[in-house]
Amino acid sequence: MADAENISPLEKKIIRQVEYYFGDFNLPRDKFLLEETKTDDGWVSMETMLKFKRLLEISSDKDVITSALKKSKADLMEVAEDSTKIRRNPEIPLPENTVESKAALEARTVYVKGFDNDNTTLDELLDFFNETNSNVVSIQMRNYSVGKGKEKVWKFKGSIFVTFKTPESATEFVEDKEWKYNDKEMVIKFQKNYLEEKQKEYEEKKKSKGGNNKGGKREETSKEDLAKEVDDFQMPRGAVLKLTGLGGDITREDLKELLKEKFEVNIDKDNGDVAFITYEKGEEEAKIRFKKENFAKPIAEKWTGTEDLKEHKVEAALLEGEEEDKFLADSIRDLKNRRNKNKGHKRKAGSFNNRGGKRGRR
Repeated sequence: MADAENISPLEKKIIRQVEYYFGDFNLPRDKFLLEETKTDDGWVSMETMLKFKRLLEISSDKDVITSALKKSKADLMEVAEDSTKIRRNPEIPLPENTVESKAALEARTVYVKGFDNDNTTLDELLDFFNETNSNVVSIQMRNYSVGKGKEKVWKFKGSIFVTFKTPESATEFVEDKEWKYNDKEMVIKFQKNYLEEKQKEYEEKKKSKGGNNKGGKREETSKEDLAKEVDDFQMPRGAVLKLTGLGGDITREDLKELLKEKFEVNIDKDNGDVAFITYEKGEEEAKIRFKKENFAKPIAEKWTGTEDLKEHKVEAALLEGEEEDKFLADSIRDLKNRRNKNKGHKRKAGSFNNRGGKRGRR
């Protein structure tokens, strides 16, 4: 049970840092710490914990750290009886790199909007939620970037993602019509519903930018024709990853680095795993086509919930079915057009070089 004593500012920093390390969003991505939790029933020694730079900067005294963790109201962490090691509460299971686990995490994560964009701090949010709801596991402030380079700054969107211990506690929060933040009514919905709504908005925008061809109605291609075109050109299947939640100043290079660091994808230009990235800076969606059959499947499965990229929460899905057929068919047409265009340039260049001179060698 959480200690009801007053918590000092130093203890708050310790609690928040350690709970971040063992939280749903960081731990699955922290290979070192994740490996440490796979032995000794999840216990991690304090000697190991003091190797973490940010925690060490707050305190190097393991007794101070363990004493602070015992006062946490989130019940995310457990301290061993002899205070020599800590672990994540086994009753709050860690999300695994599976579709089922992603769905389970979504079921206990809630979107809340309506906070003051300029004056809200994470400390204030954590204090408020910890005092009013003991079922909160973590809070993520949603930010966006303004400016470029050294002038770039991050600003709060006025919305957060709150993860609860169980789907039941998340549902209870969403259905509580009386809940307010400092007497202010907020927009509250499950994260899954919010992301689905944003995806629909994006697709509607995309449709509105399209339309008919100059010559009249757009020609429709049947599912069978699309699939045949892809197979005839031997375009690998199961090899396209769709990313959503992008935008801001995220670039193609950022996407490559994310794939390299998190999923060990070879991004070498000539001999790498990536065939092509369909994305322009500022767009909310990207499609990454790999060179090998089924290469995108394990990446989509390992992509737990969202990946952090320049303060954006990026989701991934394997492109399948009709959507995959259409994208690959479009990719084939683009590839053929580029090849024909390049051939045209070469012919023009040859005519220009021979103009007014001798014919080339046979």
